[in-house]
Amino acid sequence: MKLHAIAPIAFALVLVMAGSAAATHFGSFTGGADCNGFWANGYVYFAKPTPSVEIFYEVNLMQGATTVKTATGSFMVYATARDFNFMEAWGEELCGDYTVDGRFWFFDTYGDDTGYITAAFTCECEEEDGCHFTPGYWKNHPEAWPVTSLTLGGVTYNQAQLLGILDHPVGGDATIILAHHLIAAKLNVLNGASDSINDEIEDADDLLALYPLFSRPGGDAKDAIIAVKNDLCAYNEAIMPGCEGYIAPLFDRILQAPAAGEKSSWGDIKNIYK
Repeated sequence: MKLHAIAPIAFALVLVMAGSAAATHFGSFTGGADCNGFWANGYVYFAKPTPSVEIFYEVNLMQGATTVKTATGSFMVYATARDFNFMEAWGEELCGDYTVDGRFWFFDTYGDDTGYITAAFTCECEEEDGCHFTPGYWKNHPEAWPVTSLTLGGVTYNQAQLLGILDHPVGGDATIILAHHLIAAKLNVLNGASDSINDEIEDADDLLALYPLFSRPGGDAKDAIIAVKNDLCAYNEAIMPGCEGYIAPLFDRILQAPAAGEKSSWGDIKNIYK
């Protein structure tokens, strides 16, 4: 009978210890989140004889009232190395305003505890490059011009003059073909296309300042002009994703080929491997 009387007393002692400062608990806990991911840092105070605890987490990424992502999982913390520094990436590009609320918790015979994280942050949106258009496009679509004047080689021209330059036959004059592509490149950048061509635009302006329009330079000067024109031409003729005429890379096209049971013409298949 004495053994039966001792057992409840021993169990009560365990409960008292679990609720005391000697119980297993977070000795410290901090955490947060940003556009890259979320984290939790701290240490666990271990009550003997607990060798380890498994910390579970549930973190909600919200945009307004919408839950964009819920991250769940767990990680181990050991008495021999009680500190933890946990991080996890969202795994996707974020754009806009977000809030985060998360919970980290563990259960143990000798105690349990819960830590919370909250955060609010704004992630910049990556702007997609605008489409690139050729000199011919800009010549035939003056209503689409983002500006009505441009400076070429230090000389400012209005739209009517620029359209006249675009309409002028090259006739073997390197300065004219350079001006054609310089006009198009400047309009493309001003219209939202990538500004990665700015160095070549500056080079073209410098060349037209040295060799004005219709000057018909030859020799090394002509070679230099043609080299810069080729760079501008490659930029103007680049067809970006989402723009008319864009063709997905071969691997993407293969992935997008019709699934089993879907109809596909022989011409479609040949086009994939062109």
